Amino acid sequence: MKRRLNMCDQRILMEKSCAGACKEGADVSIQMSICHPEEERLRSMSLEELKEEVKKLRMLAVKSATTLHDLAEEGLPHRWEEIPKVAQDVYEVHRLYHKAKKILEERSKT
Repeated sequence: MKRRLNMCDQRILMEKSCAGACKEGADVSIQMSICHPEEERLRSMSLEELKEEVKKLRMLAVKSATTLHDLAEEGLPHRWEEIPKVAQDVYEVHRLYHKAKKILEERSKT
């Protein structure tokens, strides 16, 4: 019987922020779709699609950083309650941008 790898335990294509859906003995492709759906989506793209996605995410990252900057300069102290939501949005966009960029760099090497 072939032992199936546990993606989270083995740290295969894994970020530290795993959602915890990986289970011992589960299929790696199933784990990817549950724990890391965005990474799975990015890895399934063609090279050209991935390049376009990186461009799009870069623009979104710049826009989100500008939104956070504007909140800090113009919104504080009155809109302080918005900081966690805006910061989380900025974090998620940048995380996805850097993940896509890393996958593109890996794919471009081969």
